[in-house]
Amino acid sequence: MSGRDTINPLFGEPFLIRSIDMWHLKANNHNSAPDQAATSVIDQGCEFEGRLTFVGTLVLNGKLEGEVLSPDTLVVGENGELRANVQVGIAIISGQMTGNIVARERVELRPTARIFGDIVTPVLILEEGVIFDGRCKMRGEEVQAAEKIH
Repeated sequence: MSGRDTINPLFGEPFLIRSIDMWHLKANNHNSAPDQAATSVIDQGCEFEGRLTFVGTLVLNGKLEGEVLSPDTLVVGENGELRANVQVGIAIISGQMTGNIVARERVELRPTARIFGDIVTPVLILEEGVIFDGRCKMRGEEVQAAEKIH
């Protein structure tokens, strides 16, 4: 993976938001064009407020407040702080989150995760040590219904 930092014109420092392009060749077909998956990082020291949409994977190690919408993967690192309602394909949480999660595929809560809100997903992986204060609904029909509300 190689990333490119954008230089802040006001301060001459790199932004802490990086976009990384990763190329993956399609399996068993070396002649076809590669599939592109984008990875974005909101790193420690960076704060974002508002509505965020993304394609690919977003890794959050900073702070985000608002709303997150994506058909893809959200990864909240151990130092990440999320105060938002989230609607994604997959959520992998190791940090702190206050808000509700609707995940079309699955939610993984790692041992350092602290979740204060409700979860709607067909698959929930909850590791030992997680703090989860909320409700969880795991039927596929409820995930589809919750997506329509948002």
